[in-house]
Amino acid sequence: MSVPRVALLVAVVMLAAGCTTKTKELPQGPPREIRIINNVEVGDDDLTLTVRYWGTECEEFSDSEVDYGITQIKITIYALVTTEECQRSGLQQTADIALDQPLDNRIIIDANSDTVVYEP
Repeated sequence: MSVPRVALLVAVVMLAAGCTTKTKELPQGPPREIRIINNVEVGDDDLTLTVRYWGTECEEFSDSEVDYGITQIKITIYALVTTEECQRSGLQQTADIALDQPLDNRIIIDANSDTVVYEP
């Protein structure tokens, strides 16, 4: 085997080893999916949101992304699906989100559907 082929083989083996767990399997976890926000309730402090979104009974809230604009705040909600064998019927879920800055009369938009979900 030539030197370039040996180096390529070593590189491939090292990459494959770095992408597996101790049991030599690819890491697995529940899939993270975007959810559609139904509505938002703003707390008295103007920094706390209760977000209602459509999900299933076989998932849990994962995290959110918040994009602050001058006149609006866009929110993306993520959920972790805990099992593959679950009916995808809509079930309203809630998540509490703490804003880094006050809402200050801005509208809130569901970033996934580009729909206004809260107007002051």
